[in-house]
Amino acid sequence: MLNEGKQLIESDPNYEILLKVILDSPYIEKHALMKKVGLPGETFEKLLKTLEDKLIVLELASQAEHSTESRVPRKIYMVNPQMEQDIKAILHKA
Repeated sequence: MLNEGKQLIESDPNYEILLKVILDSPYIEKHALMKKVGLPGETFEKLLKTLEDKLIVLELASQAEHSTESRVPRKIYMVNPQMEQDIKAILHKA
């Protein structure tokens, strides 16, 4: 996993930005994540999908905070706890 994470970050520095934001704000909602990262929508979606496919970032469903939205689960993101130390090590070296 360590090498795979390094390769991703080397292939596109936007992965580093995305991972840092998720590490700094675990359980962040998608729209807030997109806003903080500041990448174009298509690029953001592609990077996030790759991280999810490799199980580096996990997408979780959570209940909405307001009762009027309770039927629509909100999606939140966090770094996979099993990989968190490896990701932190990669980011501190990058």
